Amino acid sequence: MNAIRRRRLVVRILWIVAPVALVAILQPWTIRPIEGSQAGAFDAGTFARSAWPRVVRDARQRAVDVSELSVASGSRPATARFLTGTGVVTAVDRQSRVGVLRVRVAGPRPATVAIQIGPVIRGTAVRDASPFIQFSDFTNQFDFAAAANALNDHVLQAVIGPLPLDGLVGRTITFVGAIGKSPLREDGAIEMVPVQAALAEAAGS
Repeated sequence: MNAIRRRRLVVRILWIVAPVALVAILQPWTIRPIEGSQAGAFDAGTFARSAWPRVVRDARQRAVDVSELSVASGSRPATARFLTGTGVVTAVDRQSRVGVLRVRVAGPRPATVAIQIGPVIRGTAVRDASPFIQFSDFTNQFDFAAAANALNDHVLQAVIGPLPLDGLVGRTITFVGAIGKSPLREDGAIEMVPVQAALAEAAGS
């Protein structure tokens, strides 16, 4: 009787151990290091640097003169777009982290433009005004948002960085930039993210 029980116990143990041993030997799973799984992750910085020349080209080709935009009369653009103009810098406003250059553009329809200078660039105007950058080209909304942030970072480095901000008041600046769907600020200025900005005397030399 004891022998029979021992045999039954051995059989039960084999039924439990055998499958585990078989799985351990065959290893029917795939192990990937965490680093390997991130190899194809979206690099927003690389995207911004590679897209920038086309952003600038499209901005220069598509930009509408500030005087043609009637936001001052209450009309607002339906979509983000590019604007261009030349005006005199009246102030360098750094009261908040979203600093701006206040530029007065003269003419039959004068306007004040608030050019964002950071250190924080807000909004997605550059991305949204660039017709070749489409949501469908990105894997998800997080990559799409990261692209906008990276383009803003590139603005800080490539456009704002070279400007002598502390010496701009009273000088004439020529600019091309992107505005969002609602660019009109509470103070009536047109808020813009610059794509190109240069002192008029330097641009003409």
